[in-house]
Amino acid sequence: MRNKIIRSFLIIFSLSFVIGFGILYGVLYDVSLNQQTSILNDELSIIVQTNFEESQQIGEELFDKDTRLTMISSDGEVLYDNFDDSINENHLQREEIKEASKNGTGSSVRYSETMEQNYLYVAEYDAQEQTYVRLAMPFSGVSQSALMLLPSFFIAFVIAFFFVWLMSKRMADSILKPLQEISAVIRKADFGKEKIEFQNYSYSELQEITDALQTMNNQIAKNLENLEREKQIRQEFFTNASHELKTPLTSIRGYSELLRQHAITDPDQIDHCLDCVLKESDHMTKLINDILTISKLEAKDYVVQKSHIKLKDLLENVLNSLSVQAKAMNLDIDASCENVTVYANLDHIQGILYNLISNAIKYNKPNGKIIIIIKERLDNILIKVMDTGIGISKEDQEKVFQRFYRVDKQRSKIVAGTGIGLAIVKHIVQFYNGSISLKSKENEGTSIEISLPIMVNEEPNNLD
Repeated sequence: MRNKIIRSFLIIFSLSFVIGFGILYGVLYDVSLNQQTSILNDELSIIVQTNFEESQQIGEELFDKDTRLTMISSDGEVLYDNFDDSINENHLQREEIKEASKNGTGSSVRYSETMEQNYLYVAEYDAQEQTYVRLAMPFSGVSQSALMLLPSFFIAFVIAFFFVWLMSKRMADSILKPLQEISAVIRKADFGKEKIEFQNYSYSELQEITDALQTMNNQIAKNLENLEREKQIRQEFFTNASHELKTPLTSIRGYSELLRQHAITDPDQIDHCLDCVLKESDHMTKLINDILTISKLEAKDYVVQKSHIKLKDLLENVLNSLSVQAKAMNLDIDASCENVTVYANLDHIQGILYNLISNAIKYNKPNGKIIIIIKERLDNILIKVMDTGIGISKEDQEKVFQRFYRVDKQRSKIVAGTGIGLAIVKHIVQFYNGSISLKSKENEGTSIEISLPIMVNEEPNNLD
C-alpha cells in the first residue's frame, strides 16, 4: 500500500508536469504567432500603400531579411514573388487569400513546399490595384526556444520529482503508521472481553475507524454478556423444569407403587391415591403446556389464529373459573370492564387474564381485595389488576417475569403454581408489541398494568 501511494503521487505529478508544459507551450505558441502576425500586418500595410514598382524594391530588401513578398492578381495568378519568379500555381485557394477575399485581411500557418519549411502567411487585398499583397516569414512557433529550454526543463523535472517522491513517502508513512498501530491493537485485543483503547489521530477518517472498532467491541461485549445471561437462564430453566416435572412424577410413581403392591385395601384410600395421581398428572400437563406456549411465542414464524373477542364476556368466564379460590380466601373482587372488542388469539388473552387474576388471588391476604380494570385508552386496550396481597420486594420485582421464579419461597411450597405464569404473560405482551409494568410494595399489594394495540374500532355485527 505504501508503494502504491508513492507511485500514485509520482504518476499524478508527472502527468501534471507534462500537461502543464503542454499548456505553457500552447500559450507561448499563440503569443509568438500573434506577435509575428502583428509585425507582418504592420509591414504589409506599408507595402499596400505603395505602387507595384516600389513594392518590388521593398521585396528585394525583404529578401535579405528572409521575408517573402508575393503579389497575386484577383484571379489567383502570381504577379511577383521575391523568392521565386517561376510560380505558375493558382493561389486563390490559399487560406490567407480566401480569408483576405472575405474580410480584407487573412493569415495562416502551413508548410511551404517551395521553401520546404513552415511559414506564417499574412495577406491583404488592395482594392485600388485589385491585387492581393502577401507577406510570409519562416515560423517555427516556440519549438526552437523549447529545445533550448528542454535541458532546464529536464533538470527542473528531476528536482521536482525528487521532492514529490520525498513528500509522498513522508505522507504515506504518516498515513500508514496509524493504520499499523490500529492493526497492532486489533491483533492483541480480545474483543468483547477487554476494553480497547486507541490514540487520538489527526485524520478524521482514522478517528471514525477507531470509534467504530470501539463501538463494535462494546457491542460484542454486550452480546457476550447477553449470551452468558441467556445461558444461565436456560440452565436455570432446565434445572427448574426438571425439578417441577420430577415432583409430580415422584408422587405419581409413589401412589402407583402403593396401588400396584396392593398395600392399600381401603376403597376410600384407593380413591384418594387415584385423585392424587390425576391431580399431579394435571399439574404436569399444565406445566408442559405452559412451556410449549412460551416456546411457540418465542418462535419468529409462530402463526396464531385470531378472532374478535368480547373482553367483558371473557372476563366473566375467567372470574367464574376462579370463584372457588377467591371465596376460599373471602376476597372482594371489584371488576370494571368496558364493552370493547379486540382482535387477537383467544387463548392468549384468556391466559393474560387468568394468570394475573390467579396470582392476585394466590398471593393475596385473607379478606383482601382485588381490583380489575379493562378499558380503552387511545388505540390500545388497558388491562390493570391490583391486589392487597403480600407484595413483592424491589429485589424480586425484576425477576418475577422469569420462568419458574417464585417470590415467596416458603409460601410457594404451600401455594400451587409453576412459577411460569408471569413469564407467559410477558411473552404474550411482547408478541403483540404491547407493554407491561409492575408496581408493588411489600405487605401492601401489587399492581400490574398491560397495554395492547389490539383494539377493534368497529365491533363486528356477527359476534355472539
